[in-house]
Amino acid sequence: MTDYLPGNEKELLLGIAEGDETAFSQVFYAYYPRLFSFISKFDQQTDNIDEAIQETFIRVWMSRDQLPGIENFRAWIFTIASREAIALIRKNLLKQKTSEAYQSKQTAQDPETPAEIVQAGEIKRLVTKAIEEMPPARRRIYQMSRELGLKPSEIASRLGLSVNTVKNTLVTALQDIRKFLSQHGH
Repeated sequence: MTDYLPGNEKELLLGIAEGDETAFSQVFYAYYPRLFSFISKFDQQTDNIDEAIQETFIRVWMSRDQLPGIENFRAWIFTIASREAIALIRKNLLKQKTSEAYQSKQTAQDPETPAEIVQAGEIKRLVTKAIEEMPPARRRIYQMSRELGLKPSEIASRLGLSVNTVKNTLVTALQDIRKFLSQHGH
């Protein structure tokens, strides 16, 4: 018996294996402070620590049928907790990398020099002019797609057209814009 669990550890684990939520609660409250301290060595944010502990106990509950055969429950639960903490670290690193990649992409796309700012404004003006010169039906479909953010199926249902017609019209509109930009040196 470990010093973490009140009463008989084997009885509590057998109770959990049989679905006894009271036994599970006793194990939870006995181990929570120790797991909190252990996982806080991996991550200092309370929300992340609580998430890792929650995942640990979900795994305990999902594996409750194995509990009677576990010889050293303390080592077993700390192994699960360490795996959850490592998974949490990986998840946070992935979030951080994704955020950094997004930020660098945004920074790369934002014009920085006065010449780039002027060029971006010129391209925007030319695109607007190209859209204005489109036939009315093509312009309307393009604007519904780009300005309203509608999907081709939504545009098709609103205008009573087939989805393929809308897609083909959008392709033509983009070709018109590229051609117009090309004619004006971009």
